[in-house]
Amino acid sequence: MFNLDGKTIIITGASSGIGAATAIALASHHTNLVLAARRTDKLEQVAGECKAGGAREVVALRCDVSQRADVENIVQAAVRKFGRLDVMIANAGYGFLAKIHETTEQQFDDIMATNVKGTWYAMQTAAEVMLKQPPLGGRKKDARGHIIAVSSGAGKRGMPLYGLYSMTKAAQLSLAQAMRVELMGEGIYVSTVHPLTTATEFFEVASSKSRLKSRGLGHAQDVSVVARKMVRLIQRPHPELWPVFGSNLLLTLGCLFPTLADRSMARTVLRRKR
Repeated sequence: MFNLDGKTIIITGASSGIGAATAIALASHHTNLVLAARRTDKLEQVAGECKAGGAREVVALRCDVSQRADVENIVQAAVRKFGRLDVMIANAGYGFLAKIHETTEQQFDDIMATNVKGTWYAMQTAAEVMLKQPPLGGRKKDARGHIIAVSSGAGKRGMPLYGLYSMTKAAQLSLAQAMRVELMGEGIYVSTVHPLTTATEFFEVASSKSRLKSRGLGHAQDVSVVARKMVRLIQRPHPELWPVFGSNLLLTLGCLFPTLADRSMARTVLRRKR
């Protein structure tokens, strides 16, 4: 099991939701945390909770992940402060509701810049640092670092009204799958996380960016549950984390039986419009 005590972890999108909950959960393991987000007021609140919760040190930095310079800045700040980077959690992202044929080019460009390019910037910049730093055990195959992209169940099945969001989540999964193999044997793990509906402000934010409103699919999983499972993912790295038991199997079956999946989506997602 990977010992988290004193390890340096960056979390983007750390001002709320899964990012904030994961930061607070990691604080109890006495980690060094670099928290990044655009909303600095909320970010400072999370940083305060992490300090109170046992983190060794916490650095809170404003970061717009759609800007490469901002992402490079948080990575450089982590290395300057703590000497290395052990875990990068690329969590920042958002969604909105719109039919594919009604989506504007600006909406397309904006969500791609944050969800896809932002994740790519984080993965790329972290890998460059991790490849240069010594393995924790002294051997090349020992741990140099762990890169985690927070995708979604939508990364394996396009959701009606969330078509562009689903596209970006699929892109994150593809990037991580490719990088995992590319870095095999280098001591750098690459994982993806695939939540379903989680009790965060995601749907509130999505509705604010849309003409439609939605409350998601099924029962909302508590964000603390996702956070605990993400901590275990870091302690015991593996390729994919599906916080809702059985969700990966259901989505795989949807790929095998697309007509049934389409009908199911029509009954669940579309009727949940408000």
